[in-house]
Amino acid sequence: MDKRKLCIQRRSLLSKTERLLKEKAITNCVLPFLKGKIGVYIPIRSEVDIYSCLKNQFDLYIPKMLNDTTIAFYSDHEDKTQGKFSTIEPVGINEEKNLDVILVPVVGFFKTYRMGYGKGYYDRYLKNCSALKIGVAFDVQEMKFDLKPTDVALDMIITETRILR
Repeated sequence: MDKRKLCIQRRSLLSKTERLLKEKAITNCVLPFLKGKIGVYIPIRSEVDIYSCLKNQFDLYIPKMLNDTTIAFYSDHEDKTQGKFSTIEPVGINEEKNLDVILVPVVGFFKTYRMGYGKGYYDRYLKNCSALKIGVAFDVQEMKFDLKPTDVALDMIITETRILR
């Protein structure tokens, strides 16, 4: 099985009770780093759900795919629609280019590098982003993988048990 599928399978096998406990621990570790305008994703495919805990407390911005290579962030208060990969996206009226923190979904991680779904949307966005870049993942998603020149290191990855910097 390829590494991406294995990482997705590992996080999908967590029981609902385990998942909720781990997500609460991850959220508690993330909270001290949150300030200002925060980019966050609405989870799909068993990703860590940090959005549910933050949506009523912070100034959130969520990604929208603009084309086959680019994402941009828009206010969470905008109307939402179904995106290309079953994502929930803002309609996209006022783009926010100056995020203070961005919480990034993770398929797998190695050190402070993330493996995504393979399209490179986040790597292209993060390459020129000055926000604090935080990946959120469950410990079971850790896996060594080969880095590509286009991979962008995050400032940290937060799991239910640790903060990797």
